[in-house]
Amino acid sequence: MAPLSSLEASRRISSLEPATGTVAVCRAGLFQFAAKQQFTNGPIQSRALFWCKSGHGEIMVDGARFTLEPHDLYLLPWNRRITYLPALRDPMYTAHVHLVPWYRHGAPWFPNVPHNENERDFDSPDRRDLDWLGRKGVVRLHARTDDTLGRLIDYAARWYLESKREEPEARALGFLLVQEIVKAASKAVVPLSSRPEELRRLMVHIENSFQFAPGIGDLATIIARSRSHVLKLFRRHLGVSAKGYIIARQLREARELLISTTLSVAEISGNVGFSDPYHFSKLFRRHVGLSPRQFRATHGPFAAQPRL
Repeated sequence: MAPLSSLEASRRISSLEPATGTVAVCRAGLFQFAAKQQFTNGPIQSRALFWCKSGHGEIMVDGARFTLEPHDLYLLPWNRRITYLPALRDPMYTAHVHLVPWYRHGAPWFPNVPHNENERDFDSPDRRDLDWLGRKGVVRLHARTDDTLGRLIDYAARWYLESKREEPEARALGFLLVQEIVKAASKAVVPLSSRPEELRRLMVHIENSFQFAPGIGDLATIIARSRSHVLKLFRRHLGVSAKGYIIARQLREARELLISTTLSVAEISGNVGFSDPYHFSKLFRRHVGLSPRQFRATHGPFAAQPRL
């Protein structure tokens, strides 16, 4: 079957509305994997958006293996069994949103999805799958943090983690996400152009010195170019600002230290290049959606088995 056009898919979604049921967000979150933290969930009754925000790894969905690189976004099928395989070095940091494509109006809305046959609402007549895109199985998409779809996934995760989770919001947010999924699927994925040698040098330098919070002037000196040239390199080839790239690397290290050590937040702040623990905590919450202490409690070694 040929994939639906964006317009055709939007009409199909619209035609499935109020008389029967609509899409709804039923679970969402953020998760930093640790090296060797492999586990399997399933069968899961949702269509999930699984987004690699940074880091690397793989997922295995119903026996098929898929790579995870920064900005990879997968739309996962209903009733899937999934195994998470983080990289040993720089394991992935992810966001996930579970969508129930058809949730009957009038049915009690439950903000969760069954991850096996013994859980609530498994094979419920109030929930079922729908064909949005005319494609079967796993659909690979692409989203950056500042894309509309990326911002919407981030918002959904924070809405689920921090709000009262009202049903009208869950349905409205689900509809917006499906619209953006359809738009993203209608576009061909354009491969990233080869990174210039100058940019590769700067990325290596940041990897080796992010603990010292290098500035844009420092980067410009390394390649003997102007500050504006450095800014253009990162924007044009990575889609982020140079400062944003450095902060992302610092926070990735901070997440790893929070879940793998007993260092205090102040100590971790200094270890990743922030002299002010308060500024670090504020920045961490803005980017991750949780305070450092909340992140450690949720994702640390004594947290419950993750269910993504």
